Amino acid sequence: MNYVAIIGLEIHLQLLSESKLFCGAPTTFGKAPNSNVGLIDMAFPGAMPVLNKKCVISAIRMVNALHMELDRLIRFDRKNYFYSDLAKGYQLTQFFHPIGKNGHLAINVDDSIKIIRINHLHIEEDSAKQIHAKDKTLLDFNRAGMGLIEIVTDPDIRNGKEARIFLEDIRDIAMSLGVSNGRLQEGTMRVDVNVSLKVDGVDGEIVELKNLNGFKNVEKAITSEIKRQKEIVSSGKSVKPETRRYDEAKNETVFMRKKNTKIDYRYFADATIAPIRISKELIDEALNYKANKKFKVDFLLPETIDEINNDPYLFKLFSELKEEGLATLKVSNFVLTRVRSEIKRHGSEKLLEIENDLIDLLKLYNDEEITYKQASILYKQLLESKKNLDSLLEENGFSHSLDNKELSAIIDEILVKYNIAVQDYKAGKDKALNYLLGQIYKETKNKVDSLKIKDMLLMKLEEK
Repeated sequence: MNYVAIIGLEIHLQLLSESKLFCGAPTTFGKAPNSNVGLIDMAFPGAMPVLNKKCVISAIRMVNALHMELDRLIRFDRKNYFYSDLAKGYQLTQFFHPIGKNGHLAINVDDSIKIIRINHLHIEEDSAKQIHAKDKTLLDFNRAGMGLIEIVTDPDIRNGKEARIFLEDIRDIAMSLGVSNGRLQEGTMRVDVNVSLKVDGVDGEIVELKNLNGFKNVEKAITSEIKRQKEIVSSGKSVKPETRRYDEAKNETVFMRKKNTKIDYRYFADATIAPIRISKELIDEALNYKANKKFKVDFLLPETIDEINNDPYLFKLFSELKEEGLATLKVSNFVLTRVRSEIKRHGSEKLLEIENDLIDLLKLYNDEEITYKQASILYKQLLESKKNLDSLLEENGFSHSLDNKELSAIIDEILVKYNIAVQDYKAGKDKALNYLLGQIYKETKNKVDSLKIKDMLLMKLEEK
């Protein structure tokens, strides 16, 4: 049998905006449940939607970046369904007239360029978040009404690796254009995958994969699902149309529900938002965005500056560090050794999850409240655990850093206690210096930078 995997993606990106798509309610992440809510979100009678200009500008930028045809007339439709997370009973979306269609993105797979066609891109509002707790379901409407774009590909992807690379490129484009922060852990980027198997030229049934968290898991889930479908077909059975999720521990997809019939959402044009023509001035405003604003500092090599400006995550991180007054040589060296190595090995996905803690960590390091060694330990723990910086500081006992006066007193005690080593150093025995440094490191419990200790020790030895 000849097997060909047919894969399509549906990607939701939450748009960067201070307010929601159709009302002025704030979009701040992490606020108390049901505190960022507007009248539209809760379907108050008489509440009328007003389209957010910034969301439209973001959509235009993404349409342009993905080489799509822009529909100059914005129209919205109602997607009707009854569910607890949708107070209005319908979702405002663009079913009949998406803002962008017929696009493509070239991706690099194993040093070979592949073109992935993009069917369409449309603007829509998000629904509320359901929180299932034992025998009840709780609703948080903070997310309801958030501005989204949905990007729907043609089924041009053939394996999990291609899907992962495509998603990474989409997020990098969205971040560099200021369209979305692409944080999977916050739900600002979500993806559903449709997988089917063409066997000897005959199309198979489509299986939908949902609730995928992380690009690596998307790749693993697709690989696992292709294997599952091949085994079913090889045994003479038929693949059933259904929705599945990925079990990371078992590395396999797990049944969620059947897909026997296609839901009829009874789409029709929304009458509360009149068609809006996109002016040339608005298009110019959207496309004049400087996606490649340059990060500049005097102490880094030009090739290093180019690397920072060409990497969406590094550019964003260094820009934030500069705003915080932390773009120092000391911090830059830490980022370009420790953080850059994580990007090269695993991408920036995990770094996005610890972004706020990482900046706080670099501030502590810059202010000499922790040493390079302590910063390295904490950085590794932030990547590997789900704990925040404060709890890790407490667990490691890194909450106090020694000042110069305290360090000077400790060195003086060591020099008196190990006077023989002092005499050996003066006699030209280099190993004696390392011995003294070791004793100081032990006494300070790594709470002082090693270079600072060595400089102060050498100064005191010169005085003796």
